[in-house]
Amino acid sequence: MTSASKRSPATRKKPVMSSSPHAHPRPRRPPPAIVPGATERTIAREIIVTFDEEAVANEGIAALATCPEVFTHAGHLVSLVPCSIPGTALDRSSPVLRIERLPLPRLRELLSRSARWLVPRSEEPGDHIVSQVPQRIVAGIAARREWPGLRPLAGLVVTPVLRPDGTVLQTPGYDPTTGLYLAPNADYPSVATRPTRAQAQAAAELLLGVVDHVPFATPGDRAAWVAMVASIFARFAVGAASPLCIIDDTRAARWADELVDRVVAIVGADQVASIHAEDVGAAPRRLLDTLLAKGESLAVLNGLSSHTPSDWRRLREALHRAHATHGVVWCASIVRAPRDQDRPRAGLSIRCEGTDLFIHQDAPSRPLGEPFEGPSVRLVAAALTLLRAYQAAGSPDVHLPRWPGFERWSRFVRSAVVWSGCDDPVVTEVAAQDQPPATDAASADLVRGWAELAVDLPGGCSARQALDALKREPPTKYPHLRVALKVFAPGPLDDRSTADRLGRCLTRLRDVEHEGYALVFVTSGNQGNRWTVRPTTARGGER
Repeated sequence: MTSASKRSPATRKKPVMSSSPHAHPRPRRPPPAIVPGATERTIAREIIVTFDEEAVANEGIAALATCPEVFTHAGHLVSLVPCSIPGTALDRSSPVLRIERLPLPRLRELLSRSARWLVPRSEEPGDHIVSQVPQRIVAGIAARREWPGLRPLAGLVVTPVLRPDGTVLQTPGYDPTTGLYLAPNADYPSVATRPTRAQAQAAAELLLGVVDHVPFATPGDRAAWVAMVASIFARFAVGAASPLCIIDDTRAARWADELVDRVVAIVGADQVASIHAEDVGAAPRRLLDTLLAKGESLAVLNGLSSHTPSDWRRLREALHRAHATHGVVWCASIVRAPRDQDRPRAGLSIRCEGTDLFIHQDAPSRPLGEPFEGPSVRLVAAALTLLRAYQAAGSPDVHLPRWPGFERWSRFVRSAVVWSGCDDPVVTEVAAQDQPPATDAASADLVRGWAELAVDLPGGCSARQALDALKREPPTKYPHLRVALKVFAPGPLDDRSTADRLGRCLTRLRDVEHEGYALVFVTSGNQGNRWTVRPTTARGGER
């Protein structure tokens, strides 16, 4: 027998327990060494991986909030990545960016960079060792729909734009007020904080100087072109539906194409998308996501010359249902007969009808189709000066007739154009018959009235409950809803037929939008379907 086998049981050394029968005892490891030069980034936060995966994911999201590359957009984790555009110079001042979903491998890298991940040692629960980011935690974080603490990205813009508060976003980078990221594609001059009315009038004249040679039908059509350009830079300030800009020409689309080219030259070719009208009805929401991801501000519709007024209305409804007019200005050029009075009511009309009608008195003799190489940077600043001057003056009332469905656009763009010395771009001298029908105004009143009713009935209400509230309250309460009832459901408030007509109207106007709000179905109850009003847009691109 060996000497080891002769030892007494009391003197024998107990073996170290291990999870593996062949494993040798491991010495206690010291904490991992800290690499010089990268210490603060790696030890900023420590996350211990436990069986509570939700809590671990929450800690990972909190650590991810320190990464400047990560944003939330349309229910996804996204980042801004540089992309190449054919025909652009390689040495431009700033890279061309695009919003893209964050890939899982990149998300794992950022989580690893944002925190040091630790796992407990099996033999010593009080001690931890450095580990990789668990894949299940990465997948769980990516599958979330909300990430508290991360910055919401409402959109990407490459030119300065007007904020909803009336100020101008012109500082490059992320703007926490609006959720927009400004990556300027040129060196734009700064816009004054409080421009005067004289400066706004000079800005309007500078914009009109680009199209002085175009034979507009009336001064109102001339002002409509200014409103179209201004809408591009006020699209995020409006925050609701913007009108479809329809360039109507009676001369084989010669001047219509000229006006579109002028707008493209001002905003930049890399901000304009050309879309066929048939593609809008197929997947308008997907189109909008693509436009916002690229930062494009103008969408030009093609293939519309043969569309009837009913086709125009269906096109407008498709765009509004998908909220495609939020953050993007849509325009189209069409050809119509000179005496065609069956014009579409879908948007802002800009008509060109030949040199025998209206041309600006100081118009130079410029040949058709001459390349425009004007100072687009100055024109962008001019459009923003026009918009900002009106807001800085306190948005004075210019006494314009109401345009149902486009009140916010009228308040930011239409009123500013008129205040700067132009005619009303909506109600022209020869097209007063193009006013929206009374049902459009009643639809807007119904949405606003139901929003007022939702204050007292936040869970939604049926048609019968709404009529009972009107009967119970004084006549001065819920004025918009009472006006809408005179059009859609006239009759005694306690009559069943009145409630039936109102209920059918609510079903027909489901999801109809007005100034960023729409009627939505809640649930069915003993007194019928319950309806409420909810916002159609939310910050960060959520819908």
